[in-house]
Amino acid sequence: MELRYRKMNTDDLPAVLSVRLSTIENAITMAELEEDYDITPKSLADGMRSHVGGWLCEDSEIVVGFSMGDRLNAEVQVVAVRPEYEGIGIGKTLLTRVQDWLFSTGHEEIWLRANPDPAVRAYGFYRKLGWQATGNMKGGDEIMVLRFTEE
Repeated sequence: MELRYRKMNTDDLPAVLSVRLSTIENAITMAELEEDYDITPKSLADGMRSHVGGWLCEDSEIVVGFSMGDRLNAEVQVVAVRPEYEGIGIGKTLLTRVQDWLFSTGHEEIWLRANPDPAVRAYGFYRKLGWQATGNMKGGDEIMVLRFTEE
């Protein structure tokens, strides 16, 4: 295994969408992405050309994980890793890159939507990394925030 991280570009969208559709926990279809989140390949490409940034992880040039954020509203939009690559730090590394980018654009607080079920791995993942639940819900997801801190 030879992992490589890099900034995403619009040519990577088919590969990252394949990763997103491969997830087991928090599984989703393209139809649900469009219906529930207004996400299409075109909307992602348009966002990446203006205000959305993303990073991906490759293993031998195959995309195995990615994360994206929106600098306009300080949202971490997604962290997704192929099931066979979970648990080795890819999600944490990608999330950190998006967090750092969003904070570098001047945001003091960033946010994301996460499954509120303690049985789902993401529940503990975000909390372990310092994210705080707000008690607010958006759809079936819990809103979590992370404040910028000097290290």
